[in-house]
Amino acid sequence: MLISPLRIEPLYTSVRIYVYGEMMSKRKLTLSVRRDLIDEVRRAALGEGKTLSGLVEEYLEFLALESWVTRLAKDLELGDLETVFDQEVVSSRPRGLDAASVVRELRDERAGIS
Repeated sequence: MLISPLRIEPLYTSVRIYVYGEMMSKRKLTLSVRRDLIDEVRRAALGEGKTLSGLVEEYLEFLALESWVTRLAKDLELGDLETVFDQEVVSSRPRGLDAASVVRELRDERAGIS
């Protein structure tokens, strides 16, 4: 995966960085890992419809991206940023709220309307 910035949205408390991948040739990697751990992770991967190699690749991409974001944040003097992925944001959102009503209520409060 080629990691490159597409767009940075300046926000007061966070920066959203969009990246895209480009298919690159793969290289074989030999690792030494406990057999029980491999078996457990392989079962978990299959349950998600993924392969063990796919999970390892995703994690390595995560580490590379995190390192890149850390360097970028330092260069832009943004301080320490926490890496958060879209899936984490979506899963942490409260369920059952009507966004339009909540926004309207917040705007009314700011405007002093009861």
